[in-house]
Amino acid sequence: MTVGGVSGSWVVVQRNPLSGSGRGVRELIRLVWALRRRGFRVRLFSDRVRMDAWLRAAAGAREVRCIVAAGGDGTVADLVNRHPGIAVAVLPLGTENLLARYLGFRRSGEDLAEVIAGGRVRRLDSAVCNGRRALLMVSCGPDADVVAEVHRRRRGHISRLSYVVPVLRALLWGGLRRFEVTASEQSQLRSGSHVIISNVPRYGFKLPFAPRAEPDDGLLDVRIYHGSGRPGMLWHVLRLKLGLPIGAGEVTVFRARAVSVRVVDGGCPADFQFDGDPGGQLPLQVRVEPGSLSLLTRA
Repeated sequence: MTVGGVSGSWVVVQRNPLSGSGRGVRELIRLVWALRRRGFRVRLFSDRVRMDAWLRAAAGAREVRCIVAAGGDGTVADLVNRHPGIAVAVLPLGTENLLARYLGFRRSGEDLAEVIAGGRVRRLDSAVCNGRRALLMVSCGPDADVVAEVHRRRRGHISRLSYVVPVLRALLWGGLRRFEVTASEQSQLRSGSHVIISNVPRYGFKLPFAPRAEPDDGLLDVRIYHGSGRPGMLWHVLRLKLGLPIGAGEVTVFRARAVSVRVVDGGCPADFQFDGDPGGQLPLQVRVEPGSLSLLTRA
């Protein structure tokens, strides 16, 4: 972990207009007022194009302390892809908010203003997958199918209830594709029906897929599930959630700096997801970029 500091009087806030509830809007207003009380100048945007234009015009003329991602994990990932050189602070207004949970952020505008005023930056790893930067995880298998379906049906704010029917469908109906995985530190090819490449220990619904993952160790944590049927995967997920034993032959776990994944059967294209958003179709190339993400934190 590397901790440094930032300076600057401007704070730029990007709000995801599809994230958050009434309380989220109230906390966003509290954040703006709390920052202004501390002497910061604040610009709030919900339009990405307008924000990008403002930042281009501000380059060299205004000192930007950070960009606030007011939304979920997808909002954070979107910001660091568009503006990788600017520190990011997180106001968690999404469904899971995995990165914010890991860093100990609450949905509090006043708390976040204190963090921004403190100016302490923690540098974490990120993963580049097919040219885009991911902060939390990349995966292919049933959860990628779920993400694709949820976003295909999306008409507004996503809640956990939005995932119930797609999750049940993904775990109960149809066959599972097989994926082939190669890694920089592994000479052996491995295959499975669910592949997760993690950078942090938390996952959706608090499933402990990668409990030993560290976001600043310069490595990706890879988990391959070897089962072939969806009911078996459902039973596997339930045991994982309940803390029951998992058979040694069910999964392979290792660490690597770079990973490649391709679909090897079925003749149909397969999707992957990153940070809870649709990523596109396989094949997939993932590599870690150590210390490439600057986040404002308490310590």
